[in-house]
Amino acid sequence: MKSRIMERWLEVPTTDPEETRRRKLLGILLTGVTTLTFVILFGLVITHFLDLIPQDTYSRLGLAVFALFTGFLITFLINRYSAGWLAAVIFLSLLVTIFAFADEPRQVVEGRTLFLFTIPILMSSVILRPWASFITAGVCGMIIAYIDAVILHNVPGIPTILGFFTVAFVSWLSARSLETALVEVRAFNLELEDRVHLRTNELQQANGQLTLAYEKLQELDRLKSRFLSIVSHELRTPLSAILGFGEMLQAEVYGPLSQKQRGALERILANDERMLNLVNDLLDQARMEAGQLSLKIEPFTLQDLIDDMESTMRVLIESKKLYLKVHISPVVPITLQGDRKRLHQILVNLINNALKFTQKGGVNVHFYCPDEDHWAVDVVDTGPGISQEIQSSLFEPFRQGDSSTTREHTGFGLGLSIVKQLATLMGGSVSLISEVGAGSTFTVKIPIVPPQTNTNQRKAGGIA
Repeated sequence: MKSRIMERWLEVPTTDPEETRRRKLLGILLTGVTTLTFVILFGLVITHFLDLIPQDTYSRLGLAVFALFTGFLITFLINRYSAGWLAAVIFLSLLVTIFAFADEPRQVVEGRTLFLFTIPILMSSVILRPWASFITAGVCGMIIAYIDAVILHNVPGIPTILGFFTVAFVSWLSARSLETALVEVRAFNLELEDRVHLRTNELQQANGQLTLAYEKLQELDRLKSRFLSIVSHELRTPLSAILGFGEMLQAEVYGPLSQKQRGALERILANDERMLNLVNDLLDQARMEAGQLSLKIEPFTLQDLIDDMESTMRVLIESKKLYLKVHISPVVPITLQGDRKRLHQILVNLINNALKFTQKGGVNVHFYCPDEDHWAVDVVDTGPGISQEIQSSLFEPFRQGDSSTTREHTGFGLGLSIVKQLATLMGGSVSLISEVGAGSTFTVKIPIVPPQTNTNQRKAGGIA
């Protein structure tokens, strides 16, 4: 607030930076001396009313101080609203006049008042031009010479005049150096402003390009999700039809089959079912990315969930000659709330992933309650384990431990990603503990009381 008031007080009608600097400096000096003379004038009035000074002294001093106050005030107004150089000349003239009549003539020429004449010499190079100090030194020298020769009838003191010009020379050098430095600073500031403006434009252009690229990526992501959804849906229909007709053939609805025909049909059904599972994973991934997958929260028994899982995994377990052991902690509630279909999908994906990479031993599944608000399941395998570098990206879509075209295990790399997204959608989490050569433990933690919505459903959205 104070700085704004001061800025408005010292405003001058010019756009030249050097002229502005000189006139503002002069405005500060005039403000100071005008205030000082006003205080002196006020003090004289007070002392007059208190009868501390004689009447004739009060009249002479009061008139002189009032004249100075008026002169400084008029000079300030000239400096602010008219010509700065004229105000500077008047101000310097007033100072020289004050110093010339401030003491006895001999004291002015030879004594204590002489050094005061250096003040206007120094000021002139700052509030006028640098060379103005020589003119002021000449004026002060002529005044001293006049007093010395005419009033005191002495030979003018040449050393005093030379001293004035020496001060003027030093003042001129200082003012020139200051002006040169200020010019260089202004030039540097202008160059810096140009650079900042240029860099700002470049950053704005870069931000615009980034925004455009981000919008294109979002559009591509939407198109990808839509493409996956459409393709998955279109593929699932004929694959389901193939599976249905194959099961009818297997049931010999259209007649008996030979042993070779039955074997070929079993391979067809196995591959069709595997393709259908891959398509279902793609469709689920597309729905979750689009925020269109809903959960159906309802009561279910844990044993029913385990029976469905064992029925689904039985063929794979028997074909690989591995074991699947299930243990349920007695603290787990018999009846739980959740989406049984999606929980079954989580279990099947985890166990299928464990069996896929396990050659000896098997998989242990443990249901328990880590705390009073959650139930959890650990899927522990005796496989080769997972390295730390792979673990950080294992739950990302389309990521696999072995991404080469000659990899041993097939798939899109969506199983663990879907597990994480479904667990998150249920208000839970999934974690992994694994060491190379020591197997892996996947843990899914689910709230006992699942998050609810008004429609008793939750939709996936914004899950990565």
